[in-house]
Amino acid sequence: MTQPDIFAPGAEWLPELRQLLQAYRSVPVPAEECFVDSEEAPSRGMRSYLRVAVHYPGRPFRAAREIAEVVHLGINHWDVSACLATMPPIIPPRGKVRVDCLLAVIPYLAAYENDGYRVEPAPPDSPWEWREQCPNLSVLVTRLTGRDDAPTGDTVGFGEHLEAIEDFRIAAAWRELAELRGIWPPGEDWATAAAGLGAVTGPPAGLSHAEWFDDLDMQMAAHLKSVGYRRPAGLSPAYPAHDVRALW
Repeated sequence: MTQPDIFAPGAEWLPELRQLLQAYRSVPVPAEECFVDSEEAPSRGMRSYLRVAVHYPGRPFRAAREIAEVVHLGINHWDVSACLATMPPIIPPRGKVRVDCLLAVIPYLAAYENDGYRVEPAPPDSPWEWREQCPNLSVLVTRLTGRDDAPTGDTVGFGEHLEAIEDFRIAAAWRELAELRGIWPPGEDWATAAAGLGAVTGPPAGLSHAEWFDDLDMQMAAHLKSVGYRRPAGLSPAYPAHDVRALW
């Protein structure tokens, strides 16, 4: 499993609010510009969070419920303060307070759950979103490029390195790469994807990042075919049970 099962029995209090705040504070904007949701448009953090939410039915509802609980108790209640102290801080824009920031996100969470509101698909916008959208591809890229014997030279030669990685994770990473390729803007440098996925080194000499990902795509497919991979019965261990991709 690449992500914590935040809905498991015994999970922490306000787990989805933690994820929401991580989404907001992870986008590359100044802290005081993170919580700028308005009636006209959602913030970058909200768009990032809702792109991830398509994999987790019920997450926006749970986030809204947790925010309502915080507002009901009071943001300065000692239980709430102690919990928020362990989370990314809420830095309000000028003229607002923290409760304003939390209340401003609820309409978008409610619209997602009740009215089918969706944001346009786009590549991940932050380290948090890269981890959430491509958890297995991130693990695979980091492991392949971080090895002392990582492929070098004129050919990539990932085959023997893929042998050391679980087949179910390779299958999930292959699917995640296919989804990423489907939304990647034409002409956008794939070096951005490599960095977002945690690549430790660049592609071998003579290969662009796009060609490196092409080769990785082909070699993952070849590996899965060579081992006769079949999706495991039941839920895939590549994802937590509340992730719809566990049904891949």
